Amino acid sequence: MKNKITVIWLLLFTFGSGLWAEPRTGPSGQDKIKLAEFEKFLETASIVSVDKGKVPGRNDPWIVRLNDGKSARKGIFKYIDRAAPAYLRVSYKYEIAAYRLDRLMGLGRVPPAVERVVEGTRGSLQLFLEGCINEKDRRLKKLEPPDSRAFEEDLEEINVFEILTACEPGKLDEILIHTETWQVCRIDFSEAFTSSAELINGQEIKRCSRRLYQGLRQLKDAALREKMKPCLGEAEIKGLIGRKKAILDKIGRLIKEKGEAAVLF
Repeated sequence: MKNKITVIWLLLFTFGSGLWAEPRTGPSGQDKIKLAEFEKFLETASIVSVDKGKVPGRNDPWIVRLNDGKSARKGIFKYIDRAAPAYLRVSYKYEIAAYRLDRLMGLGRVPPAVERVVEGTRGSLQLFLEGCINEKDRRLKKLEPPDSRAFEEDLEEINVFEILTACEPGKLDEILIHTETWQVCRIDFSEAFTSSAELINGQEIKRCSRRLYQGLRQLKDAALREKMKPCLGEAEIKGLIGRKKAILDKIGRLIKEKGEAAVLF
């Protein structure tokens, strides 16, 4: 694989007959158009069929087959929206919030997701990823990436994003790797976005991508609040803003202790 420093590394995932692409160095105007096209597809494409009970999970996801007359793709639909008690909280809105946050920061780690009504039920509809293996199975099968350093850096970036969104740590089956490109993404945020500003125990930040770090530094609270308001409650937004600050403080201390080159990639 060519050196990442001299080449724009595209994040490519196959979705049926199309590609979702986001450059690792940050989205270009063309990539933003591509994402907007996928969002429109999810929002407006005709629903061909709905399969229920075929995907495991506490949030009872459905597989929705879509066709806009030009292409056919599948989506994952989630509809449960339960705020309390805290230990049972789960919401389809968190899937949309994770995608919006990912796009706001230009990461390209979360598949496009929108709000839509399917069979009279409101929920989140997210592009279904084809041709992928999860990290748990990759380790069991002892499959090694062609560029181990790049792969580990991808996982480090996802780790920081998980901490930002307050995902439960250690869920390797929710980290997906495309088997041809070895690009990495994260799915299932339905139990994320707690109201706590504290970082989750068991998740440690060792390194971080420069684009994520700069994205956090440049992300204004007002812009974050505006983008998240349709998906998150006020307490959840405050928790997200608090975690953003805590992550920046943590990375800042690491840079002072170890030097920027040892922490940022």
